[in-house]
Amino acid sequence: MTRIALGIIRKSHGVRGEASVEPWTDSAERFAELEEVTLVSPDDSQTREVRVESTRVHQGRALVKFSGVDSPEDVQALSGWTVEIPEEDARELEDDEYFLHDLVGLTLFDAEGRERGVVKEVSEGGGGLLLLVRRADGREFELPFAADLCTEINLDAKRMVVALPEGLDDLDAVTD
Repeated sequence: MTRIALGIIRKSHGVRGEASVEPWTDSAERFAELEEVTLVSPDDSQTREVRVESTRVHQGRALVKFSGVDSPEDVQALSGWTVEIPEEDARELEDDEYFLHDLVGLTLFDAEGRERGVVKEVSEGGGGLLLLVRRADGREFELPFAADLCTEINLDAKRMVVALPEGLDDLDAVTD
């Protein structure tokens, strides 16, 4: 069964075992719809099935009370774990929406058809989503995930057409 991550546990909130969850979904309110989730350790070596006892939104994060997680120490032990659901329980996406995990592995091409790199990961930055792209030479750069830069996405073909600003792929490049 394939799962998708809806967020990541960052820290405890209060003294009753509420977890502050950074949402990886369009809305922290999405957590209120959940009854059961799978918690997955950062290295994917452990999973834990839990019921969602309560949720509320606080400062853009979901405060979630999981069954069996009853103290700040219990939550701290889960810091960095992702909150996941079966892919078939995911909501239907609009035509211009994508699951972040679907972007990883896409090959980027410029308008002239030249390969510019492969998306290695997606992260949330201060200005929105960032794609970490690895070029063929192993160097990496970050690309904002924005409609004017990422002009065409074809998940079936595993490709994205991008309009890179001059020098962007060299600006922050670092060698491995």
